[in-house]
Amino acid sequence: MTTDEGATRSATASVVRTEASGDSGRVLLLGEIDHGAVDQLDQAVEKLLGSGVVHLVLDFAGLNFFDSACISALIRAKTSAEERGGTVKLANVDRYARRILDITGLLGSFTIEGEESPTARA
Repeated sequence: MTTDEGATRSATASVVRTEASGDSGRVLLLGEIDHGAVDQLDQAVEKLLGSGVVHLVLDFAGLNFFDSACISALIRAKTSAEERGGTVKLANVDRYARRILDITGLLGSFTIEGEESPTARA
């Protein structure tokens, strides 16, 4: 497994880190992913997909806040992965994030890691 230790910090101290192994990659979201930090997420996803990764996990474990910019980035990541024949799963989705994804109508569009189907509810 390789890890991108050179994570970039934005003005809001958000951090996006990536890990890759074969055709699978994980994007660890830390801090706040908002309009000021969303480029980090987009760049991390594109870098992984450009390196041959097609199956992505977007890990919310360290995410404190996200807004519509992050939601748009999730959709872009899913579209880009699927165009390459891949998948995107979400991991460590807390109650707050699950509620936001449900309100926006996107919860059913993503598979939550550890759940059987995109429409499964914990």
